[in-house]
Amino acid sequence: MTNLQICSDKTTDGSQLSSFPEQDHGQASCHSAFGVPTAATQSLCLPSNVAIEPITPATVPSFRRLIGLLLPIRYPDKFFAESVANATPSSLARVATWYEETPSVKRKRDEASSNVEAKPKDATSSQNTFSTPTSAQQKDALRTVVGGIQCRIEQLPFHPSQPTSSNTSDTLTETRSYCYIQTLALLSPYRFKGIAAALLEVIVTTLCKEQCYAGMTSVYAHVWEENEVALQWYVRRGFQVSKEVLKGYYRRLKPDGARVVWRDLGVNDHLRTQSRGK
Repeated sequence: MTNLQICSDKTTDGSQLSSFPEQDHGQASCHSAFGVPTAATQSLCLPSNVAIEPITPATVPSFRRLIGLLLPIRYPDKFFAESVANATPSSLARVATWYEETPSVKRKRDEASSNVEAKPKDATSSQNTFSTPTSAQQKDALRTVVGGIQCRIEQLPFHPSQPTSSNTSDTLTETRSYCYIQTLALLSPYRFKGIAAALLEVIVTTLCKEQCYAGMTSVYAHVWEENEVALQWYVRRGFQVSKEVLKGYYRRLKPDGARVVWRDLGVNDHLRTQSRGK
């Protein structure tokens, strides 16, 4: 089974794995996230039983297993310690959680439905009641971490799109803040539902909304030069692709080059963030 790997950080030996992005096939239902939606997840097209949440001590084991399954490398403990270092709305480490009814809850709902079969159906009664769950339903639901993203903030004296060979001539007078996507991954059975795109957009929304990221200028990542599908995935989401290839970036891949993909945060990103917060 092929799993979605959009981006992975460098491994301890300096190599980085290829990435396989989610494609835009099929339509996802435009509902709010499971339970009470946050400002970051409002207006995103997601199945109603999916939540994009900060990684917490409770979900980091599942996130760790997910990364271990999708990426055949061993991330250091420090990486996962950083995952839960900021389990707040300003977190840049998120998981996509898929909620499903437990058998007992489903049985009770089916029994309740059978008791009202004789009544006329209307638009409300014909809906699956689990699509707008109560807090009790969320507590009793089966939770599966199906995707995740983790980023870090970097202070650089040059724009990430600038090749290292030209950094000397293009160095800025002062460093600027950039968000680097370390890992973005999704299990293949949950592709084509807008989940990977939502993970990315939640990060962008967080960068635009939270005061602690004021002055953030861009989001960027590295993509294997031969992974045209991944490059186009980023392009469709407003990213630009560097013309120059960073040779020797991937030690385990042939060819070994990477391209930088970046998205400068602009007025439209901030306007979308404000509209989602309303």
